[in-house]
Amino acid sequence: MTDRVACSFCNQITCGGLRIHGEVICPTCEERLARLGVDDEDYNQWIAALRTLWAKWLKET
Repeated sequence: MTDRVACSFCNQITCGGLRIHGEVICPTCEERLARLGVDDEDYNQWIAALRTLWAKWLKET
């Protein structure tokens, strides 16, 4: 049985997705990150979200 958890980026409830250091990235956000380009309008928002997770992971070590 797969746990239903919220995506660390969009907060949507998901049953699957990429799990990194206890965080979940839903398939939709994972695909968006994979296709993200520096010229995209929302690039800075995604980078800020990644930096937030990175800072959390560094505090845990």
